[in-house]
Amino acid sequence: MPGRLDGRAPRIGSATGDGVGGPTMLGFLRRNPRLLAIQAVVIAISMAVLLWRVDVLEALRRLDNVEPAWALGGLVLFTVSKGIHAYRWRVLLGRSDVPLRPLVSIFMVSNLVNALVPLRAGDLVRIELPSRLLKLPRAALASNVLFVESLFDGLAFLVLVAVAGFVLGEGVRELPGLTIFVAIVALAFVVLVFLARWELPADPARSRLLLVVPDSARERAASLLAQLQEGMASLREVRHTIVSLIISVAAWVAEVGVYWMMGKALGLELGLGEAIVLMIAANIVVSLPITPWDIGPFEVAVTEAFVLLGGDRVDGSSYAVGIHVLLLAWITVTGVIAMFTLNLRPREVLDRRRLQADEEPEA
Repeated sequence: MPGRLDGRAPRIGSATGDGVGGPTMLGFLRRNPRLLAIQAVVIAISMAVLLWRVDVLEALRRLDNVEPAWALGGLVLFTVSKGIHAYRWRVLLGRSDVPLRPLVSIFMVSNLVNALVPLRAGDLVRIELPSRLLKLPRAALASNVLFVESLFDGLAFLVLVAVAGFVLGEGVRELPGLTIFVAIVALAFVVLVFLARWELPADPARSRLLLVVPDSARERAASLLAQLQEGMASLREVRHTIVSLIISVAAWVAEVGVYWMMGKALGLELGLGEAIVLMIAANIVVSLPITPWDIGPFEVAVTEAFVLLGGDRVDGSSYAVGIHVLLLAWITVTGVIAMFTLNLRPREVLDRRRLQADEEPEA
């Protein structure tokens, strides 16, 4: 059975896992002050746009009118959607032997880290923690988390956009950036399927894909290429691809339900097509490492999408601020609980070298 999940999980800084870890996330930021300076400028601009385009004060005043039953239902459904995402993660990895519970917990922790730490550090957590706790190869995890999952998310969004277009009509096809988004997803699909189905020779170092790699690094590159392909297993067979897409659509449909229920909680009646567009707008903008907690970009994107759909800007502002506050609070609570289920401390998640601990001796 992979990892030590029948007892206390090994600490992230332990000697277990596949090799010595690289630079820590927080250490990387400390050693690159220019990134922090750029982040500070971006945050300032984002806050200015937020105050310009979103009626924050009125939105905060309306939080007193939240319907708690609808809000709680939406938050629970949000966790269910992440559970489906974690199940899809296991399917995409092609590792039915990996237990689902720690994957769900890792997913929750990564959501928390993405909310608190800039530069999508939560995605790195989803590469590091399974490698340490479940003994999964990092390269396979990296290709899966960074590329394959993003591809299936894009494909699922296209399916949902088609549904929204059917419900709302021509207005959806006129949404800004839709054509570019379709082109990016199509190109990514072609490239990743090509790489996933590329036949490696018995000696991967002789692959034509590695001709430009220096001889001294070719063996290492060949090993990484083989592991990257392992993370793309879901793209090799049509049946596996279809199953993965169905699960992806199910996960995002659940999140559409979250945005619909949050509308009810905030006193707004959203249709199916409107909930789809708002959910996609929010998730596309939070996928970009712009500001901590995504404060600013989230509210602006959701408010502008609400207005484009014909809604009032004040109502859109109230919806955007309200749903973001509720989701951030819920992500924080569930992320902390998930850390405890994995026997992790916050510093162990963010800085692998901080606490060094050996595995407990076997009984």
